[in-house]
Amino acid sequence: MINFKKGLAALAVIVAVGAAASPSYAQSQDGGVRISAQRAQALHTCNVRAARYPQYLWGNQELYTYRACMAEHGQPE
Repeated sequence: MINFKKGLAALAVIVAVGAAASPSYAQSQDGGVRISAQRAQALHTCNVRAARYPQYLWGNQELYTYRACMAEHGQPE
């Protein structure tokens, strides 16, 4: 019975350490990454434009459209 209790205690420690190391604790207090309004607008516009060409129908056209759109807006991919 003692071995079972030791194993259960070890499992509890592992779960506690795993919960403390979860990604939610790694986020900054202000909510994370901030981007400019211009980049946010370019991301939205280019994603909408690229969504017209789903990969399963158009192959790489979706990616090429997205890249070209981001270049037009002067933004890195």
